[in-house]
Amino acid sequence: MTDFEGMPKDSSVVRLLYPDFSNAYITYTDKDGYYKLENVDKGKYMAMYAMRKKEYPRENAVPKDDMRLEFWAWNVIANKDLVINPRYHRLEVYGTTVFQNFGGYPGFFIYFRPMSITKYLSYSQEIYLDKKKAEQVADISVKPENLAIKVFADNELLKINSIQPVEEFLGGMPITGYIVQVDKPKNKSAEPYIVFRIEAENKEYKEKGESLYFYEFPEFKQPINKQ
Repeated sequence: MTDFEGMPKDSSVVRLLYPDFSNAYITYTDKDGYYKLENVDKGKYMAMYAMRKKEYPRENAVPKDDMRLEFWAWNVIANKDLVINPRYHRLEVYGTTVFQNFGGYPGFFIYFRPMSITKYLSYSQEIYLDKKKAEQVADISVKPENLAIKVFADNELLKINSIQPVEEFLGGMPITGYIVQVDKPKNKSAEPYIVFRIEAENKEYKEKGESLYFYEFPEFKQPINKQ
């Protein structure tokens, strides 16, 4: 686990999560940023979360310039030994979902919600230390003109065809998410899934972040070959 400059992040928590956000497995990175989750039951897990806890804003344990937001991987398919190298900084790329539009252009759609820590910390401590209050009043979204992204499929850089902002209703303050249309990867995956990586930057504050999504190929009924 590193930051975006490649510096290791020691003493960071890494959690594999059930759908109710409870811990399936938990561990911590060592002094060189390495971690290992052992004896993981095979299967599909809702998410993996990683961050250095003391740097989280609501901990209020480090100066504001040293605060960070977390890394997420979604729909994690643990069908074999995996290597996931989290990178995190001051932009959280949350809620990532990948889907195909069958019958349309041969590519993928990716939804995600980028969230800015600089905008979050611009509010008073009374707000940013209180999750419930923050969700009611804090606008931490990234404006379209400030968003730069790259999308990779199993490390293959994909062509981005469109980026559309979407107002997501959260019950309190709405927040801006994005739907991105990308080309289908040229390289065929050796696994029954593709690991998509969304690398994002909020150019306004030079914040970076990324997330992963394990896209599982649907198993549709195939036609029977007729003799």
